[in-house]
Amino acid sequence: MVTRRKHSHRTGGVAPGYPERTCLGCLERDRKSAMVRLAAHPGGGVEPDFEARAAGRGGYLHPRTECLGRFVKSRVREFRSLRRGLDRAGRLRITETIEARLDTNRKLK
Repeated sequence: MVTRRKHSHRTGGVAPGYPERTCLGCLERDRKSAMVRLAAHPGGGVEPDFEARAAGRGGYLHPRTECLGRFVKSRVREFRSLRRGLDRAGRLRITETIEARLDTNRKLK
């Protein structure tokens, strides 16, 4: 029996075999496991979802300084993956939360 790989209509090639998402900062595709999920709650808020289990729409960010900075500086009115807009203050709050979590993890190592 021959095993076939799924054909990806987005990349025009063969699907990689693992979930991929697009970073809201650098707009590059990468493994889902290499990113932090942002969950858009039905009540209107957007929070980092480090366990990737929260209900609601989701967007993804690389936990890198460059991507977080680009996310804050973005001029996008509405993020399609989240189906809502975020003002600069909201984006800054999200990136500060992610950076604080990363700093805590670095101190533990």
